[in-house]
Amino acid sequence: MRSRYGWHGRLAVAIGVAATVGVVAAPANAATTVRLSGGTTTLKLDKKTARALKGAGITVSGSTKFKISGGSIDPANAKGTIDHKSAKLTLKAGKTKVTLSAIVLDTAKGTASAKVGKANLAFGTVKGGKVTRRGFATDVSGAKLGLSKKGAAALNRAFKVRSFKAGTALGVAAIAPTSNEIALERGTTTLTFIPQIVQALGGAGVAVAPIAPATADPATGSFAFPINGGALDTRTLFGSITHDGGLSLGPVPLSNLTVKIGNPSVLDTSVGAIADLDLAGVQTTVDPATRAVGATGVIVRLSQFGATAIGAVSPSLAGRLAAGTPIASGSFSATAR
Repeated sequence: MRSRYGWHGRLAVAIGVAATVGVVAAPANAATTVRLSGGTTTLKLDKKTARALKGAGITVSGSTKFKISGGSIDPANAKGTIDHKSAKLTLKAGKTKVTLSAIVLDTAKGTASAKVGKANLAFGTVKGGKVTRRGFATDVSGAKLGLSKKGAAALNRAFKVRSFKAGTALGVAAIAPTSNEIALERGTTTLTFIPQIVQALGGAGVAVAPIAPATADPATGSFAFPINGGALDTRTLFGSITHDGGLSLGPVPLSNLTVKIGNPSVLDTSVGAIADLDLAGVQTTVDPATRAVGATGVIVRLSQFGATAIGAVSPSLAGRLAAGTPIASGSFSATAR
């Protein structure tokens, strides 16, 4: 019996079912930062300030080489937060002692903060520095650390002096973080549909067409989608890849295309995960020298939701294109930030 709801109603029902099992995707945001997993920050104390402290009877102890424990930065400009949970610097004069621990450098806001007792103190400023690239990694040299107004006031109170001034140079930092992530900046994901699939869809009146700026090559049956962001693990390539444009399946626009690589791996869209990605025969390339990453040999299989959605758009295809049916081959080539 023919449904009285039409394709609008049938697809709405399909999407409602997908939402119930949690597969309808929200629009993805392009990632511009990577999470830090390690590395070091080395602080070279300002000689003039060190002499002044010594002259005032204040000693500085603790390592000036801090292990990076976390945070996140934009690899293109090193803007972000850099955490050093184990970092500790102690200033002492007589029985008075001030310890700065768990130091955080915020290169976006230009601040340096630390735990002092149970309180958090924005004790310093971070300015300048030269950003260089080391493969996917980002290094900063010559970042200038200075004493902030709050930092000067706190030290003057602790040591009962007036000699600490805002703007006093603390030293120069060299920051060399590491990350297991890469943030994608641009590239292309290509889907090449199996001719029989295109013929079956066309025969049922369901045209497959690109949504700009995505493009199609009728000669090869391939569709190219511009990559606008995403983040991948450098070791496994698990993560997500986001795109501009989209794909129309008959009257239904599929935007916010996101390749999600993991367990499971899927092709997600604005209405749901329309396809599963078979990575059994995939070949990957990761080149730190050029910051290029890519993969070929992906088999794109219709997901259960995709099969339901196609059946909703064209009842004549219900059951003919079942979940697990190969519909296309896929590849991507991208450049990281």
